Amino acid sequence: MRKPKHEFFNKKIKDTTQFIFPFTVVISTWQLLTQCGIISENLIPSPLSILYTIFSLLSPKPLLLIHLWKSVYRLTLGYSLGVTLGILIGVAMGINKSLEKTFSPIISFFISIPTIAWVPLFLILLGLGDETIITAIFLGSFFPVIYNTLNGVKSVKKELVWASEIMGANQTTITFKVLIPGSLTSIIAGLRLATGYAWRALVGAEMLAAAKWGIGYMIYAAKAFYEIKVMFAGLVIIAIGGLLLDHLLMGYLEKETIEKWGLVAKR
Repeated sequence: MRKPKHEFFNKKIKDTTQFIFPFTVVISTWQLLTQCGIISENLIPSPLSILYTIFSLLSPKPLLLIHLWKSVYRLTLGYSLGVTLGILIGVAMGINKSLEKTFSPIISFFISIPTIAWVPLFLILLGLGDETIITAIFLGSFFPVIYNTLNGVKSVKKELVWASEIMGANQTTITFKVLIPGSLTSIIAGLRLATGYAWRALVGAEMLAAAKWGIGYMIYAAKAFYEIKVMFAGLVIIAIGGLLLDHLLMGYLEKETIEKWGLVAKR
């Protein structure tokens, strides 16, 4: 039975208020402390100053949008490649024990290396530009997804697989109808981790390898001219981008899959 519309809207308002309230408190306190002189505006700009800087980067020439577009392009490509291959290989390793025994030590070895540590090597091999940045984002996304996918497939109850085999299901059907849905909670957790790692890889790689455009490059270039407000504007854009990805994209995916199927409790 569906809930009445007024209950639905009341819940939405409550959820929105709970989401916005902590940010409102932090931003208001921050603004008050800078206005009172407790925090130096030269070191940590006020939220209003950062907001003004963001608008100034949008006109007359939309420099911020150009930086943002270039970063989003790199992030989308690297993240998509990392997630796709991570899920495919993770599922294959979860199904095939020989593959798991062969590649698990290699994954354990490489997963401990920070993505940013690869960038100097990629600069030598691939040079400045998108190739180095996208490769770094790919690595940042790939390892958490493959690790969580593998653990998710392995955690699916064997009784479900046996029941499917008794009913005549082949390996393809078992994979797509049993193993992947059963491991989706773990896969989505991996996607969430990969989102954060991808953002960090993007910013770090852009600071070292970007040729002119990108949010990370914008922050790094601002350092040379001591443009603190531009640096903070870039940090705010990154934080908002990560928050939107997590709550809109990942949140929607979670609601349409594991929440709808009853694998996790609805928020």
